[in-house]
Amino acid sequence: MGETGGYESDRAFRADEERSVIPIPVETDAMLAILNLPKEMSNNGIFKEHQGLVLEMIHSIVLQEHYDRATHDDLPEEDPFLVSFRFGFCFLMLHSTAEFLNLKTLGEGIVKTVGLDQSATELLTGSEIDAFKANLELRALTILQAYLNSAGLDRLNELKPRQARLIRVGVI
Repeated sequence: MGETGGYESDRAFRADEERSVIPIPVETDAMLAILNLPKEMSNNGIFKEHQGLVLEMIHSIVLQEHYDRATHDDLPEEDPFLVSFRFGFCFLMLHSTAEFLNLKTLGEGIVKTVGLDQSATELLTGSEIDAFKANLELRALTILQAYLNSAGLDRLNELKPRQARLIRVGVI
C-alpha cells in the first residue's frame, strides 16, 4: 500500500510537471487551436518560417526581463503571464502570416462569405487584410500591455482607435 501511494504521488508530480510549459514560442497545433484555425493548416510550413520573426517582434516590444521569462521559464498553463504571452504570440503569428495565408493556394485562404444567401466565398481584399492585421496587432499589444517597453507602448497608442472630435462648422 505504501508503494501505491508513492506511485500515485510520483504520477501526480509528473502530471503537474507536464502541465508546465514555456510560454513562447507556441507549438503550431496549439496555435491553430487558440486561433480557431483548421488542424490541416499544421502542414503549412509558413508558421515555422515566421516563428523567428514573431519572436523578434515580441523581443522588440516587451521589457527584456519579461522576454527572458517568456522564452525560458516553465510556468503552469493557467498562469496569466503564460496566457498573455501565448495569445500575444498567436495573434502576432497570424498578423505576420495573414497576407500569405490569403493567397489562393490549394483551395485554402482567409475567406469571407458573400452574396445574399452567403453561399459564395472570396478572398479578402488588400485593405481588408490590412485592417485585419491592425486589429490582430492591437489585440496582441493589448494583451501584453503590462509587459511592454516604451516602443511597445508607443505602438499600442498608435493602433488604438481615436475618438471622433467634435468639430464646429459655421457658414460665413
